[in-house]
Amino acid sequence: MIRNSVPLASVLMGLASLASSVAAQTTERPELLDKMMAASKKLRYSGVRKVHMKFGPDVVQHTEYILKDGTKTRIWFPEAGSFRGQIIVENDSERRHFFPDRNQVEVMPPRREESSMRFGKMGGGRLQMKYLVENGEEIAGLGSRRVSLIGNENRPFLRLWIDPNTGLVLKRVVYGRDGNPQATSEFIKVDYRPSFKRSDFELNVKGAKVVTPRDRLQEMVQRGGFQNISFSPKDPYKLESVRIQRIENVSALVQVYVKSDGRVSLYQVKAAVDPSRLKHRGRDRVSTYSWTRGEASFILVGDVPETKLRELAGKLGG
Repeated sequence: MIRNSVPLASVLMGLASLASSVAAQTTERPELLDKMMAASKKLRYSGVRKVHMKFGPDVVQHTEYILKDGTKTRIWFPEAGSFRGQIIVENDSERRHFFPDRNQVEVMPPRREESSMRFGKMGGGRLQMKYLVENGEEIAGLGSRRVSLIGNENRPFLRLWIDPNTGLVLKRVVYGRDGNPQATSEFIKVDYRPSFKRSDFELNVKGAKVVTPRDRLQEMVQRGGFQNISFSPKDPYKLESVRIQRIENVSALVQVYVKSDGRVSLYQVKAAVDPSRLKHRGRDRVSTYSWTRGEASFILVGDVPETKLRELAGKLGG
C-alpha cells in the first residue's frame, strides 16, 4: 500500500492548471485588451502608483496618488520628488496641470491613459504585432493576467498586467530597443469603492496664472518671428503643445495636435528641410506632407495617411 499518495483528481487538476498557463503567441488582439480599453472610460477607483523612468544612465522615480471616476481623473504628487506638489485634473474636455514652482496652471486637451486609438493602430505597417497572454503575479493584492505586446525580432516593447475582473492596468512596463525596461508604473494600492467629492475633479488655484497652448503659440510666434499659421481653435484637431527646436541648425516652431483618430505635428522651419528627416525612427505608420510659403518650409508629420495630411495642409494654405 502506498501512503501519502496524491489523489488522481488533484493530479488532473494540476495538469489542467499547468496547461492553461502555457500560452502561445497570436496575432489576434486579446479580448482582455478590449476589456481594458472599455474599462478606462468607466472604472471608479482610488490608488497609489509607483513610477520608474530611465533616461540614459539616470533613473527618475516618483509616487502618484490617483482618483478616477469614469473619464474624470485626478493625479497628485507628494511634496518630495521630481514632481513635488504638482496636480493634474482631467475630464472629457480638458486636462489641467498645476505647477506650484511657477504658480501656473497649464490647460491642454485630455490625454487618456489607455487610448483605443493607440491600440487599434498597433500591428500596422512593417511591425508584425504579436500578443502573448499569461497568468500574472498578484499586484496590490489583486490577481492579474499579463499581456505582452511583441514586435519584430520577437522582442517585447510593452507588457501589461491587467486585473481580469475589472480591466484595470495594475502594472505597465515599456521596453527600449535593447530589450531592457525603460519605464515602469505599478499600483501598490487600489480601492474599487472610493468616495469622491465634486471638488476632487476641479482645479482652480487662486492666484495661479492659467496658460493654454494657444497662449504659448502666440508667445513663440512673436519671439521667434514665425508666421502665424495654425489650425483653427474650432478644428477637430486640438493644439496640445508647442515648442521651438533646432533642426539642421535652424530654429523650428513645432505644434502638436491631437484628435481621436491620430496625432499630427506641424513644423515651420525658416529653411528648406528634407521631410523624411522628421520621421520618428521606429515609427512605421508615420507620413509626411510638405510645402513652402515665403521663405519658410512647412511639414506635417503624423500617424495618419498622407491623403489626410494633404487635406489638413489645405486648411493651412498648403
